[in-house]
Amino acid sequence: MNPKWLLLLSPQVHFKHNTNEKIVDVDIAQQMREKIMSEKPAIRTREKWVDDVKVIACILVVLGHFFQSMTKANILPKNDLYEWFNITIYYFHVPLFFICSGYLYQKYSKVNSFKNWSKNVTKKALALGVPYVTFTTATWVLKKIFSSSVNDQIGGLRDTLLLHPTAPYWYLYALFFIFLVTPTFSSVKMATVGMIIALAAKILILTNEQAVGSIYSVSTVLSNEIWFVFGMCICVFGIQPKGKSVQGIICGFLFMSLSVVVYMAEIHSNIISFIMGLLACTAVILIMADIEDKFGKCMDFLAKYTMPLFLMHTLFAAPMRSALMKVGIENAFVHIVLGLSISFVGPIVAARIMKETKWLEFFLYPNKVLPKSNIR
Repeated sequence: MNPKWLLLLSPQVHFKHNTNEKIVDVDIAQQMREKIMSEKPAIRTREKWVDDVKVIACILVVLGHFFQSMTKANILPKNDLYEWFNITIYYFHVPLFFICSGYLYQKYSKVNSFKNWSKNVTKKALALGVPYVTFTTATWVLKKIFSSSVNDQIGGLRDTLLLHPTAPYWYLYALFFIFLVTPTFSSVKMATVGMIIALAAKILILTNEQAVGSIYSVSTVLSNEIWFVFGMCICVFGIQPKGKSVQGIICGFLFMSLSVVVYMAEIHSNIISFIMGLLACTAVILIMADIEDKFGKCMDFLAKYTMPLFLMHTLFAAPMRSALMKVGIENAFVHIVLGLSISFVGPIVAARIMKETKWLEFFLYPNKVLPKSNIR
């Protein structure tokens, strides 16, 4: 490893003064961080804990959408267990994606000038825009064709693409606008200011959502910028999540306990939901970073397909559910087994097929098909 990066990851270096035997704190690590951040971005390598966290988030997204559709179709009852699970995962599963994106953006990009910003926006418009338009359109078409048997109706295509994105693709929509307004941080001071601004935006949306109007692109940036900047700050401050599983378990225990209390007491508070999200995200990151070697092969395999799973799980699960109901199969166990199987297997098989056909892979990973775009 480059010696500079060893210093970057060190929290602080202390020297003892020989004459008065006092400890003089010299924050060499901070100086090195700022120097390295002002240089070229790091060469991109796999981040195991980031991959694992994205896998956990992706699994929760798939499970959340699947069980929502099952209850809306009256295949499963809306009991307390379902309601608690559904509310609980929405505290943190998508925020985990934003945190990971922010971390990778800060570590592997340099966006601190108009020239760099314009290049980055062009890259992200392609990397996020192509799959967003492709799979939003596919979902829209399927919902129009099977409008009599879908759980949620959808508006016009132009409205859906530009103004009111549908689940789960709203994440790509929101992420693009976050890239649009967020530079990379060149110093710890800049990161601190960025965190304060993001926190202020979150407080604004939590306490007075009507103040920002009904423009989705604005409200979604204000709401999710905090998670993105949180990920950036993990990188800037040199925070190492590995080796902190005890703290992660404590945060996880607090989160699970509070989630039960909040649900049972029917507490509805945006601020409490945000705090719950912080606890849960911290728990997942710290725990997964410390057990990354325990589930290596399984997690590594799924990490290759988080994008296809995220984009395509509903495109496979919904037709499966509709087909089973068309032939009169309403047994919940059959729906769960077949529905979850196709939710995971379908996107993976589709992604492998698309990989063998370059023009199809373009709709998933345009940056791989167009390497000159150099999209991160």
